[in-house]
Amino acid sequence: MAGKTAPEPCPGVAEAVAYAQAVADGEVPACRFVQQAAARFLSDQAAAARGEGPWDFRPDLAEGAMLFAAQLPNIKGPEAGQPLRLMPWQRFVFANLFGFVERGTTTRRYRQAVVYVPRGNGKTTFAAPIALYLTFIEGEGGAEGYAAAVTRDQARILFDAAQQMVRRSPEFRAAFGVAERANAIFQERTASRFVPVSSDAKSLDGLNVTVAVCDELASHRTALVYDVLLTAMGKRRHPLLLSISTATGNTSGIGKQLWDYAVRVLDGLQEDDRLFALIYTVDDGDDPWDEASWIKANPSWGQAVQPEAIRAIMRQARNNPAQEAAAKTRHLNVWVGADEALFSTRAWRACGDPDLTWEALEGRECHVAVDLAATTDLTALALVFPSRGLDGKPHYDVLARCYLNEAAVLEARNPSYPGWAAEGWLSVTPGNETDMQAVEADLRSLAARFRVRSLAFDPWQARQMRQSLAADGLPVVEFHMRTGNLSEPTKELGAAMLAGRLRHDGNPVLEWCLGNVVGHYDARGNVYPRKARPEQKIDAAMALIMALGRAMSDAGSEVELEGFLAGPLFL
Repeated sequence: MAGKTAPEPCPGVAEAVAYAQAVADGEVPACRFVQQAAARFLSDQAAAARGEGPWDFRPDLAEGAMLFAAQLPNIKGPEAGQPLRLMPWQRFVFANLFGFVERGTTTRRYRQAVVYVPRGNGKTTFAAPIALYLTFIEGEGGAEGYAAAVTRDQARILFDAAQQMVRRSPEFRAAFGVAERANAIFQERTASRFVPVSSDAKSLDGLNVTVAVCDELASHRTALVYDVLLTAMGKRRHPLLLSISTATGNTSGIGKQLWDYAVRVLDGLQEDDRLFALIYTVDDGDDPWDEASWIKANPSWGQAVQPEAIRAIMRQARNNPAQEAAAKTRHLNVWVGADEALFSTRAWRACGDPDLTWEALEGRECHVAVDLAATTDLTALALVFPSRGLDGKPHYDVLARCYLNEAAVLEARNPSYPGWAAEGWLSVTPGNETDMQAVEADLRSLAARFRVRSLAFDPWQARQMRQSLAADGLPVVEFHMRTGNLSEPTKELGAAMLAGRLRHDGNPVLEWCLGNVVGHYDARGNVYPRKARPEQKIDAAMALIMALGRAMSDAGSEVELEGFLAGPLFL
């Protein structure tokens, strides 16, 4: 069209988009987390094209970053010394991190990024160019870039890769005035530098982060390095904290915590538009010894990852239990030894029924259970309305009500708390402790609306409330929170969800709590539901399990655990 110039072609971005579409269409083998990341990218890109939402998508910005990476030399493998060639999945990372910006600006959307991928897939190959680009090419004065890890030796792995790229790129050094020394890469005219840092306290003082790459986050025993970097980004316009890692057996560290948080973001259980998450692993139920699983987990299969080498490693590990755990973590990106998320959020959502209301269930028999807390935890009560379906099996309608004190909501210890409170899913009580009198009043009200057959409490909780309710004739019962009481209702809850024998009203607080439940199994196959970390609340889920246990006990018969395996019910 006269008067307009055609947009510059962006082949790198086109390849990234094609990769995302191929993943979404099932043409590229990928686990559900990668499929979710691809769907998120395509949806957000389409919304940006329509002018909807807070983000623009600027392919030119992403293409520029990719072109810079292509000017650097590959420093490892058979292509060492040749210009770096980003693989499709790496281009997908670039397209996300550099393409999405705040609408009408060039301020990047993502402030944090987490990429989990098995060993040997080229984490360093894409992370080092990103660090160099943000430190030296964007032109921010006094930019500070960091290669960060727990130990100095680990921090130097990524730093040394970046240093070698600079050392072997005289054109880059000349064009941008970049020089390197033993422990720093620097740019005099902008007073910018890229250096390695570790958990040594002195090296972490006074940072002002432009970009930081936190390497092998799963090996970090504590969150010290990560937290220092995260809190040191406040003075920059659009800083980036990029964490790259492979799973380990360290299931209590920041690496697993961030993995779980990323999963909740990808599942839609946690809103965080400033976090980019990409997790390559196998799906639950995949055979770890099947080559199809290895291909799914390793996006660089046949390129950086040599198939014959992986075949040999996995063949040996299968016949040697001592090597099995290491093979699964390093080459399938599986957290060996971790408690597994217990309930399928997809199965739960499939059981949602908007016509299921409190009013519609008035007068029905139900079992009520209460999980009490005073300060930071939720207080929750759950109602289970049992019935016998046309299939002759037990069916359940379930409702829940959750409470939290005003201080915890205002502090937004979970970013969703204020929204849930505004929508009426979370009952907020004044002060910094949950008002138990309000909870007791609601229990009395429920007893008037429904035919409550049992009202279950943990005997360690709320002695005065239990005595008061029992004195007024409510059917208060004790429910001891031990494996023998929790295992069967926990399994039945999963079975009922999978079989469609359960209905709920879409309560997002209850869904969040269910998504946080992990299962610990004993030698006899009994499961104990628990939370992995303090911030992952499960109170509403525990109340539901208790109420379901009472319903099963009241029925006085065994339930058929249809579709529920004697092990974790994976997401």
